[in-house]
Amino acid sequence: MRLLRISYGIVAFGLALGLATAGYAQAVLQSVTVRVEPGKMDAYLKRVATLQGVLDRAGSGGKVAVWNADFAGSNAGTSLVGVSFPSLAAFAESTTKTNADPEWQAVMSGLSGIRTVVSTSLLASRDGGGEVSPPAAGSILQGVIVRVKPGQEAAYQAKLDALRKVQQRVGSSGEMRVWEVAVGGETAGSYAIGIIYPSLAAYAADSGKLQADKEGAELFASLDAVRTVVSVSLFTAQ
Repeated sequence: MRLLRISYGIVAFGLALGLATAGYAQAVLQSVTVRVEPGKMDAYLKRVATLQGVLDRAGSGGKVAVWNADFAGSNAGTSLVGVSFPSLAAFAESTTKTNADPEWQAVMSGLSGIRTVVSTSLLASRDGGGEVSPPAAGSILQGVIVRVKPGQEAAYQAKLDALRKVQQRVGSSGEMRVWEVAVGGETAGSYAIGIIYPSLAAYAADSGKLQADKEGAELFASLDAVRTVVSVSLFTAQ
């Protein structure tokens, strides 16, 4: 699959540098940040839907989700396109097929006047989960990019596991996924934590539950010892 032109040689290079640590069979996420031209979002989403159809026809996996960056610092107003695959092998197979697909090529060619690519990354699952199902429109994604301190990966993972248990205990509706940026320029090696909520109201309610929970508050306070926050953003599913 390619929201940009990409070859398996690039993927293999990324595997050698970072994906091998997460496991070849782990789910991977292609993340593309774009800036859509004013008034052209509907046209862009229509083309993305066509690309999803090509991915379905290719039969290699690949689930597309488009998120609008509502609160994201200098990236506010951009769109985050995430394409999830069950494994690096599935990603590579899909890339090969879509590179040769005439319909895919035609749609990609038409995107040049609709959106500008800001950045691209390839992420590997760090939580053992599979590919991500497309969210319902209006869902909220809280995205947190962090740098784990040297030698603290196991401790950080343990704290995330404990936080999941707190989420379950307080009845949180948020679904957490943990990814490592395997290929992504200056963000390579960082962790991307994504928590999806069914609505903004659910996000607000769950934030209150976690802040009011003693164990949850202590866990959040302890995270500073093992990681440094790079950015925190909120996105809305299109």
